[in-house]
Parts: sequence; C-alpha cells; structure tokens
Amino acid sequence: MPDFTKPERHALAKGRRSPLHVPFFQLGLLMLALGGLWWCLALLARWLGWPLPWAVLPGLSHGLLFGLGAMPLFIAGFFLTAGSRWLCVQGPAPAALRPALLLTGLGWALVLPGLHALAPLAALGLLLVSLGWAGLWWHAGQMLAASEMPDRLHLRGVHGAWFIGCCGMAFISVSLLVGRQDWARQGLQAVLWWSLLPVFLLALHRMVPMFAEPAVWLHAGVRGPASERSLLWIGLAGCAWGGAWQILAEVVLPVWVWGLRAALDGGVALLLLTQAWHWRSMARLPLMAMLLCGGLWLAVGAALSALSCGLRAVGAVGLGVAPLHAVLAGGLASLMMAQVSRITSAHAGRSLAVDPPLVRQFLLLQAALALRLWVAFFTADAGGLLVLAALLWASAMAGWAVHLLRWMRQGANPV
Repeated sequence: MPDFTKPERHALAKGRRSPLHVPFFQLGLLMLALGGLWWCLALLARWLGWPLPWAVLPGLSHGLLFGLGAMPLFIAGFFLTAGSRWLCVQGPAPAALRPALLLTGLGWALVLPGLHALAPLAALGLLLVSLGWAGLWWHAGQMLAASEMPDRLHLRGVHGAWFIGCCGMAFISVSLLVGRQDWARQGLQAVLWWSLLPVFLLALHRMVPMFAEPAVWLHAGVRGPASERSLLWIGLAGCAWGGAWQILAEVVLPVWVWGLRAALDGGVALLLLTQAWHWRSMARLPLMAMLLCGGLWLAVGAALSALSCGLRAVGAVGLGVAPLHAVLAGGLASLMMAQVSRITSAHAGRSLAVDPPLVRQFLLLQAALALRLWVAFFTADAGGLLVLAALLWASAMAGWAVHLLRWMRQGANPV
C-alpha cells in the first residue's frame, strides 16, 4: 500500500471516487434478479404439480441464494469504495480484484444446478464463492492496515463481521459436502445474524446520523459519544443473541426461556418504534422514508418474534418463518435497496438517489412482503398467493437491477 502524506490523503478523500464497487454491485444485482426469477419458477412448478428435483432442501436452497447471493457482493463493493474514502487510502487495483469476482461468478454458476442435481456440486460452488469473498476480505484488511485515520470503529466492525461470514460460508459448503444439511442450515443462520445483519447496522450507524442517536436519551438531554453509540452496541448485542438463539434454541435451551426471548424481542420492537416515531418528520425525504420503512419492518419482525416466542412459551404453535421474513425480506431488503441506490447514485453523478421508477420498485417490494405475511397468517391454501408474492418480489428486484445498471452505465466516468 502506498504511504500518503496528510494533504494527499485529504485530496484522496475529497476528490477522486473509485469505481471499484461497480462490478460487485452489477453481479449482486444480477444475482438478485436471477434468484427472484428462479424462486418464482420453483413455486410455480410446485403449484402446478410439476415439482422440481431438489438435491438440497428447498428452504435451505432459498435461504442460501437469497441470503448469500447478493449481500456479500454489496458488502465488498461498499467497503472497497466507501472504505477507501473513510480510511483515506487508495483501494486495490481493479486487476487484483478480478480473481475474486471470477471465483464468485463461477461458484454461483455451480451452486444453482447443484441445488437441484447434486449437493456436492453446490458445495464446491459455495466453497469457490467463500474463497472469492475471503480474497476480498484480505484486500479490505490491507486497506485498514494502511490507514492512519483515528476512527476506524465501523470499518473494523464490518471487517470482523465479514470474517465471520467467510468462515460461515466455508462451513456451509463443507456441511453440504458431507451430507449434513442440518449443519448447513445452522451455518446459514450464523452468517445471517452474525455477519450480514451487523454489517447493515454498522453501515447505517456510520452513514445516517439519525440512526446513531437514541431518541429516548435525546428527550432527556443526554448526548455525547456514549449516547451516540448506544444503539449500535444494543443492535450488535441483539444480533449476537438472535444468532445464538436460532442455533441453540431447539437443541439445548429449556422451554421457559421462550418467555425471556419474548420479553427481549418486545423491548427491541418498542425501541425501534420509538426511534421511528422520533424521526417521523424525516419521512418527507424519499431516501429517509425508505430507510425508516426498513426500520419499521425490523420492528414488525421483532414484534412478531415476541408473539411467536410467547406462544411457544405457553405450549402453543409459533408463527413459523413469518418473523424471519419480516426481518430479512422486509427490513434488510428495504435497507439494502435504499443504501445500494444511494451509493450508486452518488458515483453516477446523480443529485437524487430516489426517482419515481425507484419509488415504484420499492412499493412493489413492500406489496410482495405484505402479501407474503398475509399468506403466513391467514391463508391455508397458499400456493397461488405464494407464486404471486414471489412474482412481485422478482419484478421489484429485476426492475431495480435494470434501473441501477442504467445509472451505472450513465455514470461510467467516476466523479
């Protein structure tokens, strides 16, 4: 890594913007569009009575593609681009990143047929993806080591969560290779809760000041570094707790602990709703409205989880995957659409990150999520409605991908 003087670092931070994120965002958008189409066709085939063959269980396949297909690529692109400015260092040369990009693309090209035909083939593909992501993690570590900026908390946190994701992805691939799909499911939960969710929290806390200030403390007149980071620590602790619960609850935890989980999740829901109410005036700005909507979905997911755990504590049937869909497909997908659109618009030289086509795609996403939860709660024969929800999701992701790819093409020359 080159050693920059202080004026040179300042010029690097304020001036040239690296386009390193572009190929990773492009592949991530392609994965989202193809994944949505694939799942829509899988549900349609099942509804019509022509179910596809599965070498990996459908639910696990769905989680692998939707959880690990696009988000790791967005994380890499985000770190290499925004991180170089925050750290005041130059990112790696584009040529040094091509092997990781090729490994990722080749890996998913093997995973998709392997999910239906041969689990070891899917395991090999996922191993290639994990190697590609690990190579990018190494480049990110070089950037951190070269930086002399005093405040590197958020990017160090992202780098640590990224490492957990690499290890979890490798564990999933080995689990599939030895035929232990139950282990693979646990590994997927670990990656979602201990890697992807923490990265979103860290990025939001660093990029959007409103997510760094707890409303309840502001009303009391308490401010300062401790109060500004309190929500971050609470959120990261919640991710650690949620992942441990998903992995251990069904195995070793006694039934009465479900009541404790219900109380904690209820508290998280109230905290998120308090935050959203305090910042409700920001919803007049389209980008803030999208971010607040993602936060509300997280609150809904926490509330549904509290209700589900409360039912389990008294011996009743829980709510199944509805809370998880609200958190991941609702909260993370909404936040992802807002954040990725913001970064793409900035590097395409656009003054507005949210335009009417993007608003329509975001609303289509919300309709898909609402329909999916409606099916989970109120519909016994859900085949046709599930297909419709998947079609709405696929349309939203495909439209968003085409829209952002057009932005990238128009902003091919970095600002």
